[in-house]
Amino acid sequence: MNQAPANDTGSTPVMTPAIREASRQAVDTRRFRTRFPPLSETRHDLPRMTWEHLQRQLTDLSPCASEEVAAMLRPLKRASAGKPPEMVLRELLIVVAILLDEAPRLDGEGG
Repeated sequence: MNQAPANDTGSTPVMTPAIREASRQAVDTRRFRTRFPPLSETRHDLPRMTWEHLQRQLTDLSPCASEEVAAMLRPLKRASAGKPPEMVLRELLIVVAILLDEAPRLDGEGG
Protein backbone atom coordinates (compact mmCIF):
# COMPACT_ATOMS: atom_id res chain seq x y z
CA MET A 1 0.00 0.00 0.00
CA ASN A 2 1.32 3.49 -0.89
CA GLN A 3 1.82 5.93 1.94
CA ALA A 4 2.70 9.59 1.88
CA PRO A 5 6.40 10.23 2.44
CA ALA A 6 7.44 10.99 5.98
CA ASN A 7 8.22 14.56 6.96
CA ASP A 8 11.32 15.74 8.88
CA THR A 9 9.97 14.40 12.15
CA GLY A 10 9.46 10.94 10.68
CA SER A 11 5.68 11.12 10.86
CA THR A 12 3.38 10.99 7.87
CA PRO A 13 2.23 14.47 6.77
CA VAL A 14 -1.46 15.20 7.08
CA MET A 15 -3.26 17.30 4.48
CA THR A 16 -5.79 19.51 6.19
CA PRO A 17 -9.02 20.32 4.36
CA ALA A 18 -7.70 23.84 3.70
CA ILE A 19 -4.50 22.48 2.13
CA ARG A 20 -6.50 20.02 0.02
CA GLU A 21 -8.78 22.83 -1.18
CA ALA A 22 -5.83 25.12 -1.99
CA SER A 23 -4.16 22.29 -3.87
CA ARG A 24 -7.36 21.55 -5.82
CA GLN A 25 -7.75 25.22 -6.72
CA ALA A 26 -4.13 25.41 -7.90
CA VAL A 27 -4.68 22.40 -10.17
CA ASP A 28 -7.94 23.89 -11.49
CA THR A 29 -6.18 27.19 -12.21
CA ARG A 30 -3.32 25.47 -14.06
CA ARG A 31 -5.79 23.49 -16.17
CA PHE A 32 -7.75 26.64 -16.96
CA ARG A 33 -4.62 28.58 -17.98
CA THR A 34 -3.58 25.68 -20.22
CA ARG A 35 -6.98 25.54 -21.88
CA PHE A 36 -7.35 29.33 -22.13
CA PRO A 37 -3.91 30.95 -22.49
CA PRO A 38 -3.78 34.75 -22.10
CA LEU A 39 -5.07 36.73 -25.07
CA SER A 40 -3.04 39.33 -26.90
CA GLU A 41 -2.70 42.74 -25.29
CA THR A 42 -5.61 44.26 -27.23
CA ARG A 43 -7.83 45.35 -24.37
CA HIS A 44 -11.43 46.35 -24.21
CA ASP A 45 -12.10 46.30 -20.49
CA LEU A 46 -15.52 45.72 -19.02
CA PRO A 47 -17.02 48.55 -17.01
CA ARG A 48 -15.96 48.46 -13.36
CA MET A 49 -18.46 46.99 -10.95
CA THR A 50 -18.47 45.51 -7.49
CA TRP A 51 -19.64 42.21 -6.06
CA GLU A 52 -22.42 44.20 -4.39
CA HIS A 53 -23.58 45.55 -7.78
CA LEU A 54 -23.58 42.04 -9.17
CA GLN A 55 -25.51 40.61 -6.22
CA ARG A 56 -28.10 43.40 -6.35
CA GLN A 57 -28.75 42.88 -10.06
CA LEU A 58 -28.89 39.09 -9.79
CA THR A 59 -31.28 39.36 -6.85
CA ASP A 60 -33.53 41.61 -8.92
CA LEU A 61 -33.41 39.40 -12.03
CA SER A 62 -33.48 35.97 -10.41
CA PRO A 63 -36.60 34.22 -9.16
CA CYS A 64 -34.42 33.00 -6.26
CA ALA A 65 -34.44 34.64 -2.85
CA SER A 66 -31.67 37.13 -2.09
CA GLU A 67 -30.18 34.69 0.45
CA GLU A 68 -29.83 32.06 -2.29
CA VAL A 69 -28.13 34.56 -4.59
CA ALA A 70 -25.72 35.55 -1.82
CA ALA A 71 -25.01 31.88 -1.04
CA MET A 72 -24.18 31.17 -4.70
CA LEU A 73 -21.85 34.17 -5.00
CA ARG A 74 -20.07 33.78 -1.64
CA PRO A 75 -17.71 30.90 -2.61
CA LEU A 76 -16.95 32.48 -5.97
CA LYS A 77 -16.09 35.81 -4.35
CA ARG A 78 -13.96 34.12 -1.68
CA ALA A 79 -11.92 32.11 -4.22
CA SER A 80 -11.63 34.81 -6.90
CA ALA A 81 -8.45 36.46 -5.61
CA GLY A 82 -6.21 33.57 -6.63
CA LYS A 83 -7.75 32.94 -10.04
CA PRO A 84 -7.27 34.50 -13.47
CA PRO A 85 -10.05 37.03 -14.23
CA GLU A 86 -11.32 34.97 -17.17
CA MET A 87 -11.68 31.94 -14.90
CA VAL A 88 -13.73 34.00 -12.43
CA LEU A 89 -15.85 35.25 -15.33
CA ARG A 90 -16.49 31.68 -16.50
CA GLU A 91 -17.53 30.58 -13.01
CA LEU A 92 -19.69 33.69 -12.68
CA LEU A 93 -21.46 32.91 -15.96
CA ILE A 94 -22.23 29.43 -14.65
CA VAL A 95 -23.72 30.88 -11.45
CA VAL A 96 -25.77 33.38 -13.48
CA ALA A 97 -27.10 30.58 -15.71
CA ILE A 98 -28.13 28.58 -12.64
CA LEU A 99 -29.80 31.56 -10.95
CA LEU A 100 -31.68 32.63 -14.07
CA ASP A 101 -32.60 29.10 -15.15
CA GLU A 102 -36.19 29.38 -13.95
CA ALA A 103 -36.95 32.59 -15.87
CA PRO A 104 -35.55 36.05 -15.27
CA ARG A 105 -37.80 38.71 -13.79
CA LEU A 106 -38.01 41.58 -16.23
CA ASP A 107 -38.54 45.28 -15.42
CA GLY A 108 -41.73 45.71 -13.48
CA GLU A 109 -41.94 42.05 -12.45
CA GLY A 110 -39.26 41.87 -9.75
CA GLY A 111 -38.95 43.28 -6.34
